[in-house]
Amino acid sequence: MAKVLFLIDQLSSGGAPRSVIKLTRALLEQEHQVTLIALRAPVTLPVPERASVHVVPFAPKGRWEKLRRYEFHARQLDEFLERLGEAFDLVVANLNHAHQVVARSKLSSKAWLCIRSDPWQRLISHKEGWRRAMKRHKVKALYRDRRIITLTQENVRSLQRIGTQPASAVVIPNLVELEHIRKKMIAPLPEPELEQCDFCLFVGRLNMRQKRLDRLLEGYKASGTEMPLVMVGDGDANAVEEVQTRAAALGIEKRAMLLGGRDNPFPYMHRARLLLLASDYEGLPNVIIEALACGTPVVSTDCLSGPRDILQGDLARGLVTPKEDTEGFGRAISDLLANPPSIDPEVLRQYAPASVVSRYLELSEDKAASW
Repeated sequence: MAKVLFLIDQLSSGGAPRSVIKLTRALLEQEHQVTLIALRAPVTLPVPERASVHVVPFAPKGRWEKLRRYEFHARQLDEFLERLGEAFDLVVANLNHAHQVVARSKLSSKAWLCIRSDPWQRLISHKEGWRRAMKRHKVKALYRDRRIITLTQENVRSLQRIGTQPASAVVIPNLVELEHIRKKMIAPLPEPELEQCDFCLFVGRLNMRQKRLDRLLEGYKASGTEMPLVMVGDGDANAVEEVQTRAAALGIEKRAMLLGGRDNPFPYMHRARLLLLASDYEGLPNVIIEALACGTPVVSTDCLSGPRDILQGDLARGLVTPKEDTEGFGRAISDLLANPPSIDPEVLRQYAPASVVSRYLELSEDKAASW
């Protein structure tokens, strides 16, 4: 039985905290012990009962403490862990703030830093000039000689592009609860009319900047398909209005159906002919894996990072490069609708709970590959 410690910025919202909770649940099911430490309150996500959960926040007092907040937070974390008195076989810090704090703490030499988004795209690409140079220097320093987990091979290449030299780097994807998805996907749709027709599907936040819904709408129109485009996901009023305006400008407003968020998106994935994703960047897009688990092929931009790791073999026909090629996106939709690719079960096996848990436990035994 292993004793595992996960540290994370927060446990209140977002894909990364939910992924850590899924991993926690899978470890607990194998009778391992898991401690979760959030570095910011509150904890509002449903954490498994058998996990030990703590919040170790830090509120800087004055400008000096704010400038050195990571160092002061690390001291506070060290003091908490000393009081806790636990020894852990595996320590994993998730998200940037946790990386900064743990790198300055007594856990530094023991911890793995799990990078859950592409480091170049997320931290550096949007900066210019001296600001980019300064940020690159800081990122290089943070991850130099550290033990790193990434979600995709592209994330490893991104670290190389930045010029940092970790001590070790391993790729372990997010865990996807495949059996849970397959049970939930057979529920009936709330919209009876969708039970009777074919449709394409988008699932995700209505976020133009990352998800590039403008590109998705243009690619969908370019495909020439007459089947509806169903869009499942939350967005504020401005985002909804922007999607509606762009759909109207393209003359597809009657075929673009915005349903809002759904607690269970899997029946939509199961019944859709295709899932469409046109993002500029992702971490590891779980929605692609979830769609494949539901038996639905995917058309996605070849963005940083993740789609290329997932859509391999016959599924690679749905990978669109360059990502700006909306005509190519449309051709991929037409191709996969006319001749759907086969979904090899082996593609999904690496994301199954048992597979991901075993790879994490290997880290506790120091079996990680060197850089």
